[in-house]
Amino acid sequence: MAKLKDIELIADYLQKIKNIKGIEDIQIINIPDDVEADIGIRIKLKKGYRWQEILDKLNDIAWDLFEKKGELLAVYKEFEDEE
Repeated sequence: MAKLKDIELIADYLQKIKNIKGIEDIQIINIPDDVEADIGIRIKLKKGYRWQEILDKLNDIAWDLFEKKGELLAVYKEFEDEE
């Protein structure tokens, strides 16, 4: 079971990523059995955005939280392009 500190870190991360320009939708997903992560997310991109640029923004947010809170969040990410 996740500790309260982990849940707060996950909540902070989700709060920050929801406002990234280029993201259409974010879903919390199950993490594959062979992956070690704190949370899994599926990101649907808006038309005209590339997953690489969104990934850079997601990583910046994770590092910012690490610098502020001293814990690095492990996030499993899947990307889905706008159709």
